[in-house]
Amino acid sequence: LILLFVAGFSGYTVGDFQGYNRGYDDGVVEGAGSGYTLRNPTHSELKRFLADDKTDSKQYVEGVYTCTDFAADVNNNAEAQGFRAAIVFIDFPDERSHVVTAFDTVDKGLIFIEPQYDDEVKVRPGISYSEANDYHRPDYNDTITNVMVAW
Repeated sequence: LILLFVAGFSGYTVGDFQGYNRGYDDGVVEGAGSGYTLRNPTHSELKRFLADDKTDSKQYVEGVYTCTDFAADVNNNAEAQGFRAAIVFIDFPDERSHVVTAFDTVDKGLIFIEPQYDDEVKVRPGISYSEANDYHRPDYNDTITNVMVAW
């Protein structure tokens, strides 16, 4: 009777321990990379992502699908691929603004992206957005007065 008790207790204890460890290990493996686990891409991963992403093929429609929508779509698509991305709000004089995206690449640092064209762009206060990035100059002052990066 004692032998049956010891054998049963040992079997239960070992089985319970192995089951717990296996369940924990499987859970860690299954859970890694899901949910809110995002990472910074390499520069080449960013370039591949942008080449595959089709946001830049969408049409700009004033008041319907604007720079904010382009930036939000690139941001959401990047996060769906597991990449951390930011929305970047750019202020100009006279209450004008623009929105782009940014990625903190692990090998080349912070990269700003114009999501309408997939271009890497220069963004910093004091510069003309159009001149610094070789874009057509708008009919308003596009000197950057403020930049806010929201992760």
